[in-house]
Amino acid sequence: MQKSVSTNTLVVGIILLLCMTSTCSANENIRRSESSIKYDHFYFTYNEFTDLLNLLQAQYPDIFSYYSLTKTYQGREVWLVKISDNVLINESEPQVLYLGGVHGNERPGFQTVIYSIRSIVENYTNTVVNESVTMRIRQIVNTSELFFIPMVNPDGIEAFTRKNCRSNDCIFGKTTFRGVDINRNYDYNWEDVSIHPLRYIVIPRTKNQLKILLTGSTNNYLFERTAVRYPVTDVSSFFGLGFYRGPSPFSEYESSAVRDFIKKNNVSISVDYHSYGEKIHYPQPWRYTNPSDNSTFVSLAENISKINRYSVSPRINWSNLSGNFPYWAYATQGIYPFTIELCNTNEQNQNPDPEYLTEVFSTHVLVNLYIAEKAMI
Repeated sequence: MQKSVSTNTLVVGIILLLCMTSTCSANENIRRSESSIKYDHFYFTYNEFTDLLNLLQAQYPDIFSYYSLTKTYQGREVWLVKISDNVLINESEPQVLYLGGVHGNERPGFQTVIYSIRSIVENYTNTVVNESVTMRIRQIVNTSELFFIPMVNPDGIEAFTRKNCRSNDCIFGKTTFRGVDINRNYDYNWEDVSIHPLRYIVIPRTKNQLKILLTGSTNNYLFERTAVRYPVTDVSSFFGLGFYRGPSPFSEYESSAVRDFIKKNNVSISVDYHSYGEKIHYPQPWRYTNPSDNSTFVSLAENISKINRYSVSPRINWSNLSGNFPYWAYATQGIYPFTIELCNTNEQNQNPDPEYLTEVFSTHVLVNLYIAEKAMI
């Protein structure tokens, strides 16, 4: 085990939980309380995470359950956690989904979701902080269903790569050009040249089709800059990164498992944790128009910002990404999806600062509680 984190493990979380309303932003001049929630090291491996799930299932069987959504290319389970008062029953209650580890080299994301799971079940069962905290968490757990997929991409997490570990059918496909960016594999605006002609490098099939370059015809070979279409053009794979979106929408076990779960349930809000940048993103549709419920997105994002102090950065037209989870979730499933980029530097992915990260994790316990409360309205 590495160096232990101090007993003030809820840090900002405890500070705000003692005093905040759902939109409270003050976190100064409040006494800190001691918590039993400890993190012994950063970051969890897949096996350590699986062991933790077994432990929590044994300790909190009345409110905690987990099961596998699918297996990955390398045989790991994509675990889904459910927290609710009648955890083995599907009730007609508001549902929230928390995602982490979509990109395997963005470690604070999955650790944040794991931290929230632990915080919620411990504070529900025992008065860890104080009675008001316990009552707040019990109100949420007793009247909603909370779902968590902390490691959407466990293969990528173990390999410390952005993409999963699909063995692509191309030269060096099992090594250098391995993997698909799961967050580019959803079936929304998979191919849309007419709206974004400047995004594509268009290669005509024949010399006679040069005029078609100006029309955006899909009869040409298309290379999309922001969602790479072919593995061998995914040159950033050399650095453990890469944006290859896969051979077809939902070609990946991980993305199709998330899709199937959402379609079987009634999720109203989702939060997807990434790293880094300290930003709160929400989708806007294509063609430079605001969504009809833009005010709801803005209100939720601004209130999240009051808790974590991150900037609000809606995904306007030029930065929309084909095959991106939030756009698919919003446009096809009616979910209010938020993407939160944790941490102020990329350094936390490889060289974690325990004190800093504990504050990040505990702050986002509050964000997750706020989101759950909004889902109940």
